[in-house]
Amino acid sequence: MTLFQKLERKFGRYAIPDLMKYICVIYVVGFLIQMFNPMLYFFYLDLDPEAILHGHIWRIVTFLFYPPSTSVIWMVIAVFVYYSLGMTLEQLWGTFKYNFFFFSGAIMLVLSALLIYIVTGVSLQLYPTYMTFSIFLAYALTFPDATFMLYFIIPIKAKWLAIAEVVLYVFIFLGTPDIGTKVAIALSLLNVALFFYLSNQKPKRGNVFHINDFR
Repeated sequence: MTLFQKLERKFGRYAIPDLMKYICVIYVVGFLIQMFNPMLYFFYLDLDPEAILHGHIWRIVTFLFYPPSTSVIWMVIAVFVYYSLGMTLEQLWGTFKYNFFFFSGAIMLVLSALLIYIVTGVSLQLYPTYMTFSIFLAYALTFPDATFMLYFIIPIKAKWLAIAEVVLYVFIFLGTPDIGTKVAIALSLLNVALFFYLSNQKPKRGNVFHINDFR
């Protein structure tokens, strides 16, 4: 029995069906907050480890209200795309695995922010932007030959978009002086790598990566 099978047997009943539906609602609420009172998020909802340790426990959940875009047009597109990607992955992987993928990324951000603050005293506020982007990366690893219409005109396969996304991640990681951005990028990539590693564990033939298992 693999680790995933053991975890699903123990915690599977707590998995949230159609998780992406609720996440998209959260994105829309976060977008409305950013539109009408953007400082509300930064004062009361974001992932501020110092505030969390001083009683603002709700922030370990409300930091997810950070929307993928602040543009109305791109927000509508983002919600539609992420809803489609997330629901497709949940149907293929199963409810528990998709829950695990999403929440492990969120938990990594929370624990990293708290650990950095406890060790260094620096209240590093991490945002879920790159964690959200990693949903597409996971989709591209699962369906590398799926075609997207770039700017609604240019057909391009998911694997090439994923390569461009990773290159952009690396470019931003190397170019930005912001430690929070570096940590968020590293954790988003780590979460994808960890998920596929655990997913490809085989009881008899060992831990071998077989992307065909996700097609």
